[in-house]
Amino acid sequence: MKRGDLVKHPKGIETVCRKKYALGVILHVRGPATGRFETQVEVLWHGFPTYLIYNANQLEVISENR
Repeated sequence: MKRGDLVKHPKGIETVCRKKYALGVILHVRGPATGRFETQVEVLWHGFPTYLIYNANQLEVISENR
């Protein structure tokens, strides 16, 4: 995953909100936080006012930025 990739949240689409969590853009990729081993990413979701932070393994890449 890298900045600009389009992602989706597989469980979010089914159980949270189909529209908001159907498509997001990665704004920033962070290293693992203290006590964690997963890379973290900041994602801006369609129709959402601010970014949210996820572990990279929670998201699925739809399209890679070129």
